[in-house]
Amino acid sequence: MNRNLFDTKNHSHWLPRGLLAFLLGLMTQTVNALPFGVFDARTMAMGGAGVATGSQFAVFNNPALLTTAEEIHEWFALVPTLGRFRSDPDNVKDTLDTFQQATNSNPINQTQVQGYLDALNGSQYSTSKNTALALAIPSRILSGAAFFNVYEASTAKPVIGGDNLAASPPVYNSTLAQRGLRIVENGVGMAKLLEADRPWKRNLAVGVNAKFLLVSGYGYSEPLTSADIDISHSNSANGSQFSFDIGLLKEFGVWKLGLVAKNIIPANFQYGNSGESFRIEPQVRAGFAYQSRYTVFELDIDLLENKPVGFDLPSQIAALGWEWQAWKWLTLRAGYQQNLTGNEAEYGAAGIGLNIDLLQIDIAAFNGDEGEGVAAQFGLQF
Repeated sequence: MNRNLFDTKNHSHWLPRGLLAFLLGLMTQTVNALPFGVFDARTMAMGGAGVATGSQFAVFNNPALLTTAEEIHEWFALVPTLGRFRSDPDNVKDTLDTFQQATNSNPINQTQVQGYLDALNGSQYSTSKNTALALAIPSRILSGAAFFNVYEASTAKPVIGGDNLAASPPVYNSTLAQRGLRIVENGVGMAKLLEADRPWKRNLAVGVNAKFLLVSGYGYSEPLTSADIDISHSNSANGSQFSFDIGLLKEFGVWKLGLVAKNIIPANFQYGNSGESFRIEPQVRAGFAYQSRYTVFELDIDLLENKPVGFDLPSQIAALGWEWQAWKWLTLRAGYQQNLTGNEAEYGAAGIGLNIDLLQIDIAAFNGDEGEGVAAQFGLQF
């Protein structure tokens, strides 16, 4: 009989219980983690839900999912996935452009310029993007994967005050504060369906990602009259970190329950030379799904409140996703997401998946109260 690769000679049952205790322990802590990232188009199209289904994208959502693939194709390569998101509910970008144009006129229209300053006061702008590559070898026996992911996020906040528009020439002391980060992940993952020598271990899988992170933080302020809304990657504070993710998946026929803890090892980093810091700490998300041959319904929820990047608000996301394989070559997806804390922003999502022989194409769009995003990816199954 094959032995469980996660067992030890004298402690054959310690790992699953230890993992459960560790994950439950994380749930009771108050931690400040970055937002739970969405790094593939399928998950974006389903509103961010992907912890309990989606073996091809397991390394981004829950490594234990590597054990759930139908072994029609032995390998899956993601080459690549691209995602972009922008949040500008206060119309900062356009207002800043018109403000800078107005300040270049001579003489200035004081009423107009003051109106732009008032509009910018208390506003903010944020954007994020990611690029990822992955190679997965899913299996019901022992699975493996390798992945590379680049995630960037930034926020800009006008700081208004100290301006004297009546002076000659006018004096501008307002600034645009910038905070952002760039994280490069390199990692490998593996997953194993545990031997069913105990009833509770039946259809229980465990997965682990081991990864090395290169982290850059950016933080500075520019004069509002000449500031660029897009963050500059100069003058960064750089660091590195080794970390790992742990995932569990329990299947009850067509019902699936997933749990993942990401970025297990915490670390502190600096926002450039601003004197401010951010911390990468554990993120914990649970998912519950119904999956039949052609249909998926899934509900995911963050079990911890996540601190944002820069000036954004905290997040604790509940995501509901739907997927339907209309034909062998076409999959339709839709989703809904709500932030349960902070500003309680809501988003809707939709997308499609195309399977053309060995080629897989996924496209997604994301839109809501605070912004919009798109994602696209190309995959090969062989």
